[in-house]
Amino acid sequence: MSFSVVEFYGQNSRYACGYCKQSNSCYSNGMWAHRLTCQDYQELIDRGWRRSGCYCYKPVMDVTCCPSYTIKCDALNFSLNKSHKKILKRLHKFLRDGKRDPTDTTGALGTSEEDSTEDNESFEHMEVPSMEPHPVDQDVMDVMELGEANPKHDRPSEHTVESESGGSNVPKHAASAIENFPKHSTESNITNQPKKAKLMRIERKREKLQKKGLSDAEIENMMKSSKGSSSSKSPKKTLEEFLAECPQESDKPAHRLKIVTLPTAGAKFKESLHDSYALYRKYQTAIHNDPPGAIEEYLDFLVKSPLKGAQGYGSFHQQYWLDDRLIAVGVIDVLPNCVSSVYFFYDPEFKFLSLGTYSSLREIAYTRSLHSKYPNIKSYYMGFYIHSCPKMRYKSNLQPSYLLCPETYTWHPLDKTVLAKLDAHKYSRLNDDAEAQDANHTTEQDVKETLVLTGRSYTTYAEYLTMVDADEDVPSMAEYARLVGKSCAKKMMLYKI
Repeated sequence: MSFSVVEFYGQNSRYACGYCKQSNSCYSNGMWAHRLTCQDYQELIDRGWRRSGCYCYKPVMDVTCCPSYTIKCDALNFSLNKSHKKILKRLHKFLRDGKRDPTDTTGALGTSEEDSTEDNESFEHMEVPSMEPHPVDQDVMDVMELGEANPKHDRPSEHTVESESGGSNVPKHAASAIENFPKHSTESNITNQPKKAKLMRIERKREKLQKKGLSDAEIENMMKSSKGSSSSKSPKKTLEEFLAECPQESDKPAHRLKIVTLPTAGAKFKESLHDSYALYRKYQTAIHNDPPGAIEEYLDFLVKSPLKGAQGYGSFHQQYWLDDRLIAVGVIDVLPNCVSSVYFFYDPEFKFLSLGTYSSLREIAYTRSLHSKYPNIKSYYMGFYIHSCPKMRYKSNLQPSYLLCPETYTWHPLDKTVLAKLDAHKYSRLNDDAEAQDANHTTEQDVKETLVLTGRSYTTYAEYLTMVDADEDVPSMAEYARLVGKSCAKKMMLYKI
């Protein structure tokens, strides 16, 4: 069985926040993952951890300026809203005729929707500690391979697939101005256009029936019958049915969209590496006004991954190809219980297509497709929900969604009750049961049973203490075990020099 190997850094304190822009207000705990099984990472993100390349971090929720709550969407019961349908129809129309509606300003530069959707994950704003991870000798790494993986564990097979949410948060003063803005005639005409069009259709139908010689009473009865028939509810179209309306090759569309999922460790991914890096540079410069970083930074940030596991699990890039041009990339992790969105970047030239939201819908559909074969995969993880940062609240538009309680690590619906708690206090214990505790909490005995990797062997922490004089290390070990939880503490190997 393959083991995880991690190196605990402890708390990284008082660094700059990428959300509220304070210079020394962020607090988190961090560790470097030399290797990480997909099962262990699944358990870690269910305790509030996330990864940036091989660096894993967990915000100190009750201290940091912008508490970051782990959020997941119930992919199986996900329901499209009107905004999602509009985005899908707009993109399909663009593929069909190749034209952009000149009156459509959705997703234009400066709007809130796509300014937020690029941040599928918040680690872009993390400051990774300057200390370098200690290299682990290959002989030590060999210790981790202790046999075959559990054959009873459900695993998705290798996959290649073809084929965020963008809510707008209006400040109170702006909302008030909009509400009190005078309703002039042009606005009134726009509002009444759908009603007028419907009345005109009814009138034309009446005229046709009159020409056929029907009496007014007969026409009235026919109109009532037609109204009753049309009012019966028809089944709602699913996400998959909407996506299936994407123009096909046989339709001879103006553009062709192809989505390809590639493991980041594969040979095919390397063939398109320079394309994805060039797109990332363009995105960072135009959207974040950041100087383009070297390719090594891109590799460390979005390509390198510590995840190891059965075939089909791990880290992937979903590439969006418009004809022969790469226009967007979604970085995802496929884990035993979920698809976890890591990051998304796109060509700013196609901002009007709301690609951030579109990618979220595609990733939810991808999660559902995996579930059909592997029932354990049910959720779509969206990284962190930061209620104190209005720009990041768009993730609540994907429903039903749930937030992780930072104290009991239980899931709670992102509904009016939870939102009211976060409106009142940016840090909140979401679990109302005062008696509820972390089911995976560690005891003193659990700390003693924590695994330690040193030299060419591994042992328990209790045994390790008999070999070295490390009494001062006990507090940090207890903190590490508490943060990763009892289960991971007893199976992940904590690397000691």
